[in-house]
Amino acid sequence: MNPSPSPLPVTVVAPPAEWWQILGALSPLAVLVAAIVAAIVGLLSLRQKARSDNKSEWWRRAQWALDASLSRSRSEAEMGQKAIEILGRSELASQEELALLKVGTEDELLAAATASETRALAPSQRPASASAEDRKVRIAAAKARVVLDQRLGEDTPGWIVALSAENPEKPENPE
Repeated sequence: MNPSPSPLPVTVVAPPAEWWQILGALSPLAVLVAAIVAAIVGLLSLRQKARSDNKSEWWRRAQWALDASLSRSRSEAEMGQKAIEILGRSELASQEELALLKVGTEDELLAAATASETRALAPSQRPASASAEDRKVRIAAAKARVVLDQRLGEDTPGWIVALSAENPEKPENPE
């Protein structure tokens, strides 16, 4: 004779799981969470290192630009002023670094201010006018100063704004 199934359902009751069994069942999830956290920390570290490297390279360029802006070679001084302008636009520059770059424009702008004051003198009292190369450097310094003042939230004197708008290729009108 073949056994037939019981007409009553049979329920098997298991004892409650022990704590180590629950913990063992959650271990794959814990490993996944740990891997995600480690990946996030690693990516943040790489991002921070890249930013630090970029900042270091920015500062190396800023040092070159400041040195070049003080060069006796007028073409190198002009390149230095143009580099200061470009570096001043960078988001890597802090407020303090922008202020340091601003100092790199001071000598040329002081020379430009002195030159503009001498225009008020009688022609016989005027010193020799600045060379075309000096003028290019001063215009580049004025352009850099406008950018730096803008980034620093400071007002730029009108004569510097006017100087920055001049065309360095057009000869200066002495009168």
